[in-house]
Amino acid sequence: MSVVAHLPRRAPAVSVAAEALPPELELTGRRAMSPEDRRTAATIFQEFRADPRHHEFVLGCLNCGECTTGCPAARFYDFSPREMLQIAAVGDATTLWDGMQEKIWACCQCYTCNMRCRFGNDIAGIISVMRELSVRHGLESTRKVLAPFNRSLTLLMTVGTQVASDMIQPDFFKDWGPFAAAGEKAWAADAELLRRAIPIDVLQTTTSSWEVSVQTSLELFRIYEETGVLDMLRGLDPDLTEMLIDIIDERREEFEEARGRYRAEIEKMRGPVATFTG
Repeated sequence: MSVVAHLPRRAPAVSVAAEALPPELELTGRRAMSPEDRRTAATIFQEFRADPRHHEFVLGCLNCGECTTGCPAARFYDFSPREMLQIAAVGDATTLWDGMQEKIWACCQCYTCNMRCRFGNDIAGIISVMRELSVRHGLESTRKVLAPFNRSLTLLMTVGTQVASDMIQPDFFKDWGPFAAAGEKAWAADAELLRRAIPIDVLQTTTSSWEVSVQTSLELFRIYEETGVLDMLRGLDPDLTEMLIDIIDERREEFEEARGRYRAEIEKMRGPVATFTG
């Protein structure tokens, strides 16, 4: 008996069924995907390539790396706009699935990569398409990434913004203000000109940019309903969706009550109508 026969044997890392999968679903490090994940990855890949925006946003890549050198997120995360573009251009179902787990959420959507791209690719736009698909299919990684942002989603979907003017503090923007001489020179503008770009009412109060009418909130929510955004969110976070529906139902009741009072006041103001006969 040979010495090899006495060595411990490992179970094969890849099953026979996995070996029979099409090559576009095979990638080192991702071969342990469950059958359900593989089916989802294949579906997402088909939808991604069939999306009209794919043909509009992905034009080609010179592999120059300009997009990544200017990317703020690439300095702090394992993220590369060039990698995401190449996945979109020549990747397969598994590479797309891999990139859609956490990497797409490292992008801050500043569009610096678009401005630097010499080929005219819309890299930030195609990442947005990936994000949309990940939310639509309710990927578990997307649930985990977006879980801490429930407050922001609630504000965005009810009032359309999550930032008030009183949240803008000098410590957050150290390149602004009277001591940012280098920043002013870089923009080739003096401090007075920069201040004119900020609306006066925002400088004088901390509430004008935060106030949102009930009617505006209802219009926003109607857009979310008719465009399918609410259904996408329901698949991702049912509890948050139900909470948003409750908030909007309360605002609908508030709006109907206000409209009823308005109509009553109008009727009082009209009074008896005088008629004249000739």
